[in-house]
Amino acid sequence: MSTRALMIPARVAIAQRAHKCKANQKHLISQGQYRFEVKNERNWDKYCLTCGNKIMLKLISDSSALMEDFKKYHTC
Repeated sequence: MSTRALMIPARVAIAQRAHKCKANQKHLISQGQYRFEVKNERNWDKYCLTCGNKIMLKLISDSSALMEDFKKYHTC
């Protein structure tokens, strides 16, 4: 049996052109800057690193809380 992954695909990449951050339209991502990308069905949502950092911190917080809940009920 394979192990199921709960996290969706994400990556850090270099912007090929300038565009706005998906989370905050005021944040401009310039060509050549690093950005955080999250898979959304067939496309990638693109975030500046500031918003990407907030997303990652929320992921860590949520998964830590889930792990604590899981430990309460897991006996092995």
